[in-house]
Formats: sequence, structure tokens, C-alpha cells
Amino acid sequence: MRQTVRRVRNGDGCRRSVGVVAVLLTPWIISCGNTLNPAFLDVLGPGIAQPVGPGSSGHVVVALRNDTVFDERVLQRLVDEGLDPALLDDPTIRPRVRMQFRITFGNGDVTQIQFDDGSAQIVDPMASSAVLTDLDRTELNNFVVQCDVARVELVTLPEVFVPIFFETTRIDPDDENTPPFRVRVQIDPPQFVRLQRDDVDQFGTIINLRNLDIRDTPAPADSPNCGSVVTITLSGTLTLPFEVNAFGQDVPGVLDTDTVRLNAFPGRFRVNVGIR
Repeated sequence: MRQTVRRVRNGDGCRRSVGVVAVLLTPWIISCGNTLNPAFLDVLGPGIAQPVGPGSSGHVVVALRNDTVFDERVLQRLVDEGLDPALLDDPTIRPRVRMQFRITFGNGDVTQIQFDDGSAQIVDPMASSAVLTDLDRTELNNFVVQCDVARVELVTLPEVFVPIFFETTRIDPDDENTPPFRVRVQIDPPQFVRLQRDDVDQFGTIINLRNLDIRDTPAPADSPNCGSVVTITLSGTLTLPFEVNAFGQDVPGVLDTDTVRLNAFPGRFRVNVGIR
């Protein structure tokens, strides 16, 4: 268990600042209130400890719920590369995701936080140590603040970790010094990929299908009531296209002319913000 709480008292005696809860096994919450909204128990499970502290104006909880899953073909490819085959039957694994949030208080103060959640060990065994440092952040999926929140909003769209090497192939017309076709391959290592909204025209009609419907990207949560839980839920499936490469191997990849599948990389997702 690891938790860091920074406390600064304000005029009403409440512990004014933010409690950062790094959830490793059982999450614990310390905040200004003496009761916890049952909605928080719904989000993070019955192992939550009741908050402690003097009587006060209460608290607001900001929580990330990671409901994303892996496409089975992606997991099978990772197993083929050397990961434990038990992954195929493990219902608890989740793609690694991260989001940055800005919390604005009624007095104008601003706190920015990053949530990191999901299975950090799901990565191609051939990935370099430089890739792995991107997964080293302690898992964090909830944050507790005092009840003077004016707004909770995403700073950037969510990022999803693609845990496997991905090939993009380009086929050039021949010239007099080459065979009929020359194949150029770009191989991207495992990395975080920021999701993108669908492209629409001036009438709102989708012209390029990407990762997020414009209706499924969240508006800010304004003025949540004391005792509220602001839950940001990311759902969807991490899916990669597969392509037969120049060596006849079926690998995660795509031709650079296949714009439909390139635009849809790395899958279809939805973001929802709820206040309870």
C-alpha cells in the first residue's frame, strides 16, 4: 500500500488540499469528509476504507474506470512472441491507458493529474528497456479533493498503449534500377497512441472513422456537488489490423494506402463522464 497525502488547512478547518491515492492492491481514501459516497464503492470495490478526519464540508472523488479489453488476436500474437499463454484466459487484464485531467477549484486554483491504469506487464518481450520506462508509473485511478470543485475536464484525449510492434508498408512504383516493386517498411515499437475523434464535415456527417465518435468524447463536469463521484469511463477494444508482409508473414501492420484501417488504428473506444 502506498499513499501520499498533502494537507493544507484553510479557514473552515478542512484539510484543503489534495489526497493522492496510488492504488496498488486495496485502495484507501483520506479526505475532508467522514462518510463516503456509495457510488465510489461501486467504482472501486468494497475494499475502500471509510475516510477519516474532522467534520467538514466533505469531498469530491475523481475516478477513472478502465473498461477496455484486448482483441484476442493481439493477445495471441503476444503469446506467440513469448508471453505466458495463460493471458488468453485471464479476464482481469486490461490495456494500459493514461489520461491527464485538470481540476479547477472555485477560488481559481488548478490541479493537474495523470491517471495510469491497466496491465503494465502486457508488452512484447522484444521491446527495448526504453519502451518499458513508459510503463513504470505507479498505477493511479482515483483522486480526492475538497468540495469546492468548479470543473473537472480532460486536458488531452486518452492514450492507449499498443503493446506490440506494428509495420506500415509502402509499395513504390519501380524505376530502371529496381525490381518491379520496392517495398519499404516502417516498424513502430510498442508505445502509447493518443486516440482521435472521427472527422466530420460541416454538417456533422462522419467522413473518416477513427477511434472516438464526436458524441462519445466527454464534456467537462461542472460544479459537482459535495460528496459526488466524478467517474470517467473508457471502454472499447484494442484492435490491430494484420497484413502479410514482404516475407509472407502475417503480422500486425497495414499498407500505407489502406487509409480506412490506418485511421481506425488502434481500435474503437468510448469515453463517458458520469457524476453520482
